[in-house]
Amino acid sequence: MGIYERMSHLDEATVVRYERVIKRYGIKEETTWVDIKKEVEKVRNPNTRRSEIGALTTILVTKEGRPKPPKPQPKIYELPSKEDITKFEDSPYGAYIFAMAFAGLRVGEAVALQPEDVKKLGGKFFIDVMYSKQHTGRIKEPKSGTGRVLIPEWLYDYLKGADYPEILPNSLFKWMKRRGITPHQLRHYYATFLVRKTANPELVRRQLRHSNLSTTLSIYAQVETEDESALLEAL
Repeated sequence: MGIYERMSHLDEATVVRYERVIKRYGIKEETTWVDIKKEVEKVRNPNTRRSEIGALTTILVTKEGRPKPPKPQPKIYELPSKEDITKFEDSPYGAYIFAMAFAGLRVGEAVALQPEDVKKLGGKFFIDVMYSKQHTGRIKEPKSGTGRVLIPEWLYDYLKGADYPEILPNSLFKWMKRRGITPHQLRHYYATFLVRKTANPELVRRQLRHSNLSTTLSIYAQVETEDESALLEAL
């Protein structure tokens, strides 16, 4: 099976990323881990090295002889304030921005959101996260699988009355970045807020729809200066 046949099951955006890895390491049909292992180990950023090892495992169709993937390292983002976020309330994409900031949706999940996904049952309000839109416009299952996210009543009211214009996730990313904020910052903002406000990490994990708690706490929940100050005051 040829290199590109091995990638036939992947979505278009992933294929483009893997093509860059193929070009970087000069991958040919006969390439093995022995040929590229030392070059892979030179990649200094552990997250980049981990990602490329994953891509190369698919491309070479074997784990034999590959370097050990490093543990993922948390990225530190400058978290926005609530005021930074709420200023987008009346913007064309306010529903998507609020769904990311106050319900923790990823950008692909946010732009796939529809009013009928925002529901209430008795006294509970929630979003059923059913779909994720890719950069190509293809709709697929969310990265963490389908799931239910509890939301406050005010957010339910806002999302029910909001507009949901068609936009691709990469286009929304660019639109937001020009205005000084990114989807990544919003999900990290949400995770950090939840960790601060609840004494139940398992509840935070469920809201973020992670498969394990370590991902929630080690990658998404950031420590801010005010958290350190609170610790020192407590001591």
